[in-house]
Amino acid sequence: MIAFLQPLVLLGLAAAAIPTLLHLIGRRQPPTVIFPAVRYLTATEREHSRRLKLRNLLLLFLRTLVIVFVVLGAARPVVRMPGGSFHPPTAVAFVVDNSLSSGAVVGGRRILDSLVAAARRVLDRTSPQDRLWLVAADGIPRRMGRAELAAALDSLRVWPVRLDLGAAIRAAAEVVAGDPLPGEEVVVFSDLQQSALSPGDDPAVRVLVWGPPTLPENRGVDSAVAEPARWSPTGAVIVAVGGSASEPAAVLLTVGGRELARSVAAPGDRVVLAGDAVLRGWLRGVVELDPDELRADDRRWFALHVAPPVAAEARPGAGSFVREALAVLQQGGRAGVGPDVVLDDQLADPVTVLFPPSDPSLVGALNRALAARGVGWRYEELIDGEWELTGDVGLAVGAAVFRRYRLQGSDVVVARAGGDPWLVRSDGVVLVASRMEEEWTALPIGAAFVPFVNFLIDRLAVREGWIARATPGAVVELPPTATAVLTSTGALSLPSDGRVTAPLEPGVYFLRGAAGDTVGALEVNHDPRESQVIAASRPAVRAAFGDDAQVLEREAFERTLFRGTRRADLTGVLIAAAVLAALAELALGSAGTGRREVRDAPATH
Repeated sequence: MIAFLQPLVLLGLAAAAIPTLLHLIGRRQPPTVIFPAVRYLTATEREHSRRLKLRNLLLLFLRTLVIVFVVLGAARPVVRMPGGSFHPPTAVAFVVDNSLSSGAVVGGRRILDSLVAAARRVLDRTSPQDRLWLVAADGIPRRMGRAELAAALDSLRVWPVRLDLGAAIRAAAEVVAGDPLPGEEVVVFSDLQQSALSPGDDPAVRVLVWGPPTLPENRGVDSAVAEPARWSPTGAVIVAVGGSASEPAAVLLTVGGRELARSVAAPGDRVVLAGDAVLRGWLRGVVELDPDELRADDRRWFALHVAPPVAAEARPGAGSFVREALAVLQQGGRAGVGPDVVLDDQLADPVTVLFPPSDPSLVGALNRALAARGVGWRYEELIDGEWELTGDVGLAVGAAVFRRYRLQGSDVVVARAGGDPWLVRSDGVVLVASRMEEEWTALPIGAAFVPFVNFLIDRLAVREGWIARATPGAVVELPPTATAVLTSTGALSLPSDGRVTAPLEPGVYFLRGAAGDTVGALEVNHDPRESQVIAASRPAVRAAFGDDAQVLEREAFERTLFRGTRRADLTGVLIAAAVLAALAELALGSAGTGRREVRDAPATH
């Protein structure tokens, strides 16, 4: 079947009638009078006339054919045929996954290098009429020319970020579908991690996925949390190891450049590495695994504050569980004895961790005291139910809450229960919505309770040890006490809302306060989902991107690429035919002219 890429040009076929019109006009001849002396020439002339008519008809046919061939060639006809390499103008989006996992080495070569080489082969098959986009690990489609896209592919580097492949493909499909060109393709070059296939609407265009290489087994450090965040000077680091491998590996803990502990762990394990810091102040720590094929996730940074313990006092209003937990902390040297921080159900100076009173009739007086002190929170009605704790509360995340007061206010919310504020802070006061008793919450009878009390007095009450966590390039909100982030290039001032984009380089970045002191740290580490180097199945790809989505190996990919791959462009053939017809017309016309000149020459005697 023949198709035309420029069908409007076919209107020019009307010009093919011009030679016929000129021929009909040329056939008008004046009346002929035959003299007796030339009657013997009539038969000869009749034979010559038949030859002349045949030549003129051939000239007419060739001239018409030249016009037809030229017009058809200008209309750019294409035909399906074996071996065809032409495709119609196509909008093509290249999704090239240069996220952290693409740095894994397979057969001595990085996955990213294989993906870029495959993308370059596809780019070489595009034409100047195609429109091209590139979507890299940031998920943003960028329109580029062929040369620009080639340079961008050659310059791609592994980014320590996670690519939401589902969102990236849908963004690519949207820009391609909005282009008026007749062809539409989204070509994907990725290790095709199963964890990257986010759900969503099916793309509006066909998705072709380059079959990824066999992925290696991998281990990574999913988390490393100092417990407590403030060592004095002893403590521990709780490490979670993740990934897709099954074999264990050595785990090394280093703080301030000094090795503190070693252990062995496999993916899925959690290990506690205890240590004793020699240096004081804010320190950088790192947990490292034995290297494997993906090096970028084999280490994780964390911040650590080493300082004398906070002096705290638990009064009777805090409850027996709180008093016992504080006694454990004081015996272990993690908390001092003194009234710098008071845990009670009444306000105290200078800093109070406040629990609701056991007698509901006292709540009104407590709220009036909070208002008089300028605290932006108050206790509202008491409610029963069952909720889980969420927020930055360390090991207490997920603990069950059965009874709580609603907290009304607009200051800092540290943890929530059922979506409502449960643990908040304002002007030297930390408010807890539940009493630490079994009828109120499961915390007091869990292993996380002593660390939770340590968290209350160490990180919240004295506002020291504030640690923010983010993945590279993510937007993170820093505490209001921070005025700048210290980076390798200097101090980066913070905007008024405290929201900044985390650096791309993993590490620990300390936060500076208004007085020039260190008030916390920003930990930047890889997304642990990147350690799950497990390729998605073909049914999973079709489920995520529609039945038109195909995962193909190299030969099948190149056969399927572009819906018109097996077409041939007939433009060159038609132009060549037009040239041949013109040459034939010129030769025939010249031969006829020569014979006429000889015939018409005067006789000589």
